[in-house]
Amino acid sequence: MKWDTLASLPLFMGMSQEELGGIMTQFRIDFKKFEAGKTIVKRGDPCGKLVIVGSGDILCQARSDDGAYSMEEVLSAPVMMQTNGIFGRFQVYTHTVKAVTPVSTLTFEKEEIQKLLASSLIFRLNLAGILSTKLQKSEQRLWEQQYVPHGSTDDEKDVDALQHRIKEFLRQRCLTPVGPKTFFIKMTTLGSILGKRRQEISIALNGMQEQGLVKLSRGKIVVPQMQRI
Repeated sequence: MKWDTLASLPLFMGMSQEELGGIMTQFRIDFKKFEAGKTIVKRGDPCGKLVIVGSGDILCQARSDDGAYSMEEVLSAPVMMQTNGIFGRFQVYTHTVKAVTPVSTLTFEKEEIQKLLASSLIFRLNLAGILSTKLQKSEQRLWEQQYVPHGSTDDEKDVDALQHRIKEFLRQRCLTPVGPKTFFIKMTTLGSILGKRRQEISIALNGMQEQGLVKLSRGKIVVPQMQRI
């Protein structure tokens, strides 16, 4: 992995070529390669370190605590895996990550991250910015204006409002807001979560399918392009 791969990651943006080269040579970094289909990390595994996917595509899988539904998405390198799990109370992976293509990773253990925080102002500012942005976005979602359709019948308003809630449900469970996503969830389960009957969920989802936003099959919702949701 070259220094310019690090330079493309938010944690290392703004660093000079000399500083990036120093990180690659002066800090202990664990380099690994994974064949397609191999598991990189498992949900529930201890985190507390920084794993960077430097090349290849990865499949990220997550599921609800009760196992009622799950989702998966494919991400392309470079990817920093769960920066919010390096420190704090919950230092475990929330996703199972597998290699879709041959993948190379580099890992900074917590001790090396602490050395970077102590020696690099840019690294400290970047990490603080990343974590602050995550917190701000989480709080902002609670206060966002709810979708209120205009110029429609009451039934159409109900469907539009439910579609908006379904879109929010899908968006909030993605690691990135773009690309294809697959959700494994029954309509009855989605209805229970949103407080709606299965028939109402079916009407709303089929309407989204007619718009080309999703593809439906038994127990599965495929989103071809999340940015359209």
